[in-house]
Amino acid sequence: MYKPLKNMLAAVTLAVPAIFGATAQEAAPTDRQAIESIIQEYLLENPEVIERAIIELQRRRQLAQMLPAINLYRGYLENDPEAPVLGNPNGDVTIVEFFDYRCGFCRRHFPEVLKLVKEDGNIRYIPRQYPVLDREGDTPVSLLTSYAALAAHKQGKFEEFHIAAMTSPGQLTEERIYEIAGSVGLNVDQLKTDMKDKLVEKSVRNTLSIGQDIGFTGTPGYIIGDDVVLGAEGYFRLLEAVDRARKDTSKETASSR
Repeated sequence: MYKPLKNMLAAVTLAVPAIFGATAQEAAPTDRQAIESIIQEYLLENPEVIERAIIELQRRRQLAQMLPAINLYRGYLENDPEAPVLGNPNGDVTIVEFFDYRCGFCRRHFPEVLKLVKEDGNIRYIPRQYPVLDREGDTPVSLLTSYAALAAHKQGKFEEFHIAAMTSPGQLTEERIYEIAGSVGLNVDQLKTDMKDKLVEKSVRNTLSIGQDIGFTGTPGYIIGDDVVLGAEGYFRLLEAVDRARKDTSKETASSR
């Protein structure tokens, strides 16, 4: 047997008492061996169970590191009155996404996010500007697009600009930003003025600082209740996190009665 797998199986079977409780601990040696044999046989026939367990372990460890900072900033991230909210503003689950308009993963994953928000109907979706892809010496297109998005919000057209910018083919450029703005009915001259607003700049800088404190080293990153989804993990991973957040809320409600 491949040694790492053998070691992993041994570790799992050592955990039999914890899994089955006192009954397994008190079982006769022959019964215990039978239980261990059944577990090993099952894991060998279904090795994806081990893979899922490892992924879940990594998720929990990562979450344990990030959750203190998330809880510190959660009120601001989820309830900032100046932040655009898409989906259902009264939804029972909030998705906060840290993203960059120039991030290829963000853009490819965006339809999955929209699909979930639309199909669910009870999700508050808050895109937070996290422009991390600009490089020194180049035009800061990520930063400029984030300013433009928040300036569009001042004209009541954040959603239109956001969707157009996230789905625009080809590379974003400064010229393309203003073309997109004009195409969704924004007053481009007013947009350029509002992009220079100190409060717009402060909002983006705040999100950058908070994202770094939480530990987002890239984009996209999603905060969904007490779960974090790092990268473009797909529709079903987001759905899983939403379901988990909903169950956690139900438990909290029940325990407070």
